[in-house]
Amino acid sequence: MFTGLIQKIAKVKSINSNHGDIECVFSYDNDTSFYINDGDSLSINGVCLTAHSIVNNSFSVDISNETLDVSTLTQLNTNYSVNLESALSLSDKLGGHIVSGHVDCTAQVVDLYEDSRSYRICFKLSSSYYSKYIVKKGSVCVDGVSLTVNKDVDDTFEVNIIPYTWENTIMKYYKVGTMVNIEIDRIALHVEKLLNNK
Repeated sequence: MFTGLIQKIAKVKSINSNHGDIECVFSYDNDTSFYINDGDSLSINGVCLTAHSIVNNSFSVDISNETLDVSTLTQLNTNYSVNLESALSLSDKLGGHIVSGHVDCTAQVVDLYEDSRSYRICFKLSSSYYSKYIVKKGSVCVDGVSLTVNKDVDDTFEVNIIPYTWENTIMKYYKVGTMVNIEIDRIALHVEKLLNNK
């Protein structure tokens, strides 16, 4: 489980294809407050992956065909930047919202503009099926970042990005057309299933 509060930006060092699925090696700036052990779960652009082969400030992950099918990780290239968060500990603060690292769909940036010191970003969901779970003032996870929905219309929604989030995540690299990973609030999915099984 994760909180959607990004801890580091990592970069792709190399990508090795293995009959469709891939092994990807990432590196990040040396930081004694952030460490990874073999077998740790990491959120990489909102996708829960398992770290292995850790050497200094680099690590590898294996990305399955299933994950590649439902996420934007097919776009990874050498030097590509990603959001990074380590798994939540029971003693940690839950500053964002409960994030599982299981991507539901993708979305595309369709508008991006400055709003005072913040930025407004509008996303269009790749599947209109998920639009019913996006609600004003509700939570949504975009590329691993916990955000509050400002507005939702049909299959689009808008969020506000404060200066700290803009500077400390890959959102500062977004432009119109950028594809992102979306995770719907898990509580909404569970409530729907319970109601449908009455």
